[in-house]
Amino acid sequence: MAQRLVQLIYIHGFRGDDTTFQSFPIDLQEYLAAQIPPELNICIKTSLYPTYKSVKPISHATKNFLEWLTTQPPGPVILLGHSMGGLLAAEAATHISNNPNGYRPHRIVAMIAFDTPYLGMHPHVVITGIASLFADDGKDKKTESEMNEHPDVQIVDSEVTDGWENFRKNIPGRTSSSSLSLFSAQSSSSLPSRSPSPSLIDQTKSFFNSHADDPLVRWARKHSDAPFAASKRWLVEHFQFGSCMFDPPELKARYTALVKWNGGLWVNYWTQTVPRVQEDGDVEEADNDVALLQTGMAETPSTTSPSTSVPELGPRTASETKAAKKDDEKRKKKLKKQREKEAKKGKIARHFVVLPTGLGQFLGGGEKWENVLIEGVKDEVAAHCGLFIRGQNLDYDGLVDRVSRKIVGWCYTL
Repeated sequence: MAQRLVQLIYIHGFRGDDTTFQSFPIDLQEYLAAQIPPELNICIKTSLYPTYKSVKPISHATKNFLEWLTTQPPGPVILLGHSMGGLLAAEAATHISNNPNGYRPHRIVAMIAFDTPYLGMHPHVVITGIASLFADDGKDKKTESEMNEHPDVQIVDSEVTDGWENFRKNIPGRTSSSSLSLFSAQSSSSLPSRSPSPSLIDQTKSFFNSHADDPLVRWARKHSDAPFAASKRWLVEHFQFGSCMFDPPELKARYTALVKWNGGLWVNYWTQTVPRVQEDGDVEEADNDVALLQTGMAETPSTTSPSTSVPELGPRTASETKAAKKDDEKRKKKLKKQREKEAKKGKIARHFVVLPTGLGQFLGGGEKWENVLIEGVKDEVAAHCGLFIRGQNLDYDGLVDRVSRKIVGWCYTL
């Protein structure tokens, strides 16, 4: 009996470059080849989807990716996305075309996310975090193609993303242009082109104005094709993809769809620095609660006990609303001060993404989030970027083993 093909497809993050995954694809490919039991009768092949221009909305990148996927050999697919690549992977996996009967996924059967900000980036790394997402010149770095030379590892042609509309016209025989057109018609109705909401644009403009001297903001001003005062158009044109992780309603909608993904298998490996001293679990949870509140992913809980509360007889008065808002701000400031105090003592293990813990437990899916400690770095941004670098992720081989075990376990259910 012929072996069944299972494809692993890697997706880069926002403005990711061709050094992101390092040698991880070939290391995992070879490790899996030695670990998969004969009775599964499957073969694993790997593809690295090329980097893409993160300019248009994420829905546009998702549509192009799903169209390209129809040109690939048949068989179950497992997506592996780093950072915002995991957002694209989630949209592709939960898309209606992949779940036609609403019960089990059709083609994309599982998804592995690496430090994906499903609930947003932690507020304390927004500036440095965004800056880290802009690729450097890549000088003196080996590319993924140089580090992953293997007969079962495919580096997908860059024209697939740089010029998909022209590339698709030259796809030979097996996948017809009519099938691509059919998919395009179907996907256009279910992948709306989202633009940042007016409130998000106002928040971003306010943020940029309050950080006028920050290197990232100076970069934005330098590269804008319009005066910074008229930044709305520039933000919409150049940050539609990246802005999706600062829009709480969109983040919640995408994450809710992922948690409810019927039959779908997924995990998010989130990175964390190692604290200098023994950490306090309560402090760590409080730190994440602050992030949930600041990003709008959760609301401050009432401090009044349900058993002693007095039912409201009507809507709040203006003064009551003002007082409640003031109390809410006080609680946020108190939590923030506590976080900053403990951070200075080195008690907090920093992380790049916001977690579904504490106040975020209501969002669900917490059991799908697995921690990866990154010991060879100085901060959470370096941990996020160094996940696939042996000299920074000192348990790199352990990560290869964990991901391999996850995939083999999933293969038993295919």
